[in-house]
Amino acid sequence: MKRNLAWLIAGSFLLLSLILLLKPPQLSHAAFTGQQADAPGINLIFVNDSIASQNQFQVAVIGFARAAGKFDDPGARSPEKSLADSLARDGRIALIDRALFEPALAGLGYSGSLNMTTTEARDVGALAGCDFFITGKAEALTRSERENGSHEEAIIGVMIVDGRSGALAAFDFINEKAETKQKAVSRALDTLSERAAGYINQMTEFRAARNSKVTSSNGERIEDIPDEGSPAAEGFTPPEFLNRVKPEYTEQADRADISTTVEAMAVFHADGRVGDIEIIRWAGFGLDAAAARAIRSLKFKPATRDGRPVSVRALVRYNFRRISESNSKQAAREPTNHRLHRFHG
Repeated sequence: MKRNLAWLIAGSFLLLSLILLLKPPQLSHAAFTGQQADAPGINLIFVNDSIASQNQFQVAVIGFARAAGKFDDPGARSPEKSLADSLARDGRIALIDRALFEPALAGLGYSGSLNMTTTEARDVGALAGCDFFITGKAEALTRSERENGSHEEAIIGVMIVDGRSGALAAFDFINEKAETKQKAVSRALDTLSERAAGYINQMTEFRAARNSKVTSSNGERIEDIPDEGSPAAEGFTPPEFLNRVKPEYTEQADRADISTTVEAMAVFHADGRVGDIEIIRWAGFGLDAAAARAIRSLKFKPATRDGRPVSVRALVRYNFRRISESNSKQAAREPTNHRLHRFHG
């Protein structure tokens, strides 16, 4: 009898041990607060910050270019502080301290350029240690318009850049008017703060779209435009363009008085179609999209090699500048043949 009881007790302990091993752990409230779980003799610490940080974007507010004294706020606010304070209140991002990356950017020679190539932007993102960085332009000025008379205006161009690819992930243009410069600036800063959550939404959407993007050439061979005089140029004839398309100089660029360059890598297929277009030097203010629309509208005879049509990839460059007050809606004139360039990355 005693032997049977001993076996029964031993079997019960074995069964209990198996149940404890197989049973999934139960996470208490402590798992989500970082507190210690209340268990006699066992201290289980669950750090929620490390879990949450896996889904947070590391964001650096690099700064907004502006002329001295051209964007002063009586409350001592700045575009950088207004945006950083609002972003910091959102748990979806972790804001990087400016003191951690400013010396590195100075060493890189970065001086606040708003017209970067994707390679240059990747370098900035790597030194800042961020998923995204934000830069842009801020300006306050007096306008004189026939309809409304003179008024004060404050503008902020917000550039959200993907630190991994160097692409311009999103652009926002804030334009506020008021009877005084101080009021216009204050309104623009308020709008910038209010839109911070939307900027994080755009980061999330951009990264999701980029991660799911699938590129396929369907096995088609695509040549790069060869350098003139090189061995690869023998027997090669570049595309011949049949129309002239000038990209639009946008209203946003006009109001911000932007002079800049947009460069795109475009595929010109052997069947006369314009294929993929990738902006590799961005400018914001709607000019990247304007350049892409212009390229998409081109009509051309395909490139040939030894007399046979071939698909080619080439760099297309557009220079934008504000020509005059009376003719400010035009872009700088481009050659009729839309000269293509070989990309040297």
